[in-house]
Amino acid sequence: MRSRFSLRATKEEERVLALRNRPVRREKPLPDAEIHSEGFRQTREARRSALVEDYVELIADLIEDGNEARQVDIAARLGVAQPTVAKMLTRLCADGLVSRKPYRGVFLTETGRKVAEESR
Repeated sequence: MRSRFSLRATKEEERVLALRNRPVRREKPLPDAEIHSEGFRQTREARRSALVEDYVELIADLIEDGNEARQVDIAARLGVAQPTVAKMLTRLCADGLVSRKPYRGVFLTETGRKVAEESR
């Protein structure tokens, strides 16, 4: 019987390790890197579009509810940290969907209002 503290592997342990570390055989080879990355790019773009719509729609809802759409409120309702919201608001400003005023809330541009209406 082997000691609990023995550093030598048993033959069974060596066999299991050899099976785990063997190369995986694929039925098909991996696609070309450009083709492979295109699928991931499309997925990222779809996620980004959905996220933009979520933010714009929430901002519209907060404004319609009679409140300002503040960064802290957006973060609380989406369940994310304020720096995450700040980063997205910077992107939305660059895309021309929202405008921000110092010490005030976030406001939708005309383009942002259209996106909010289309996403509902």
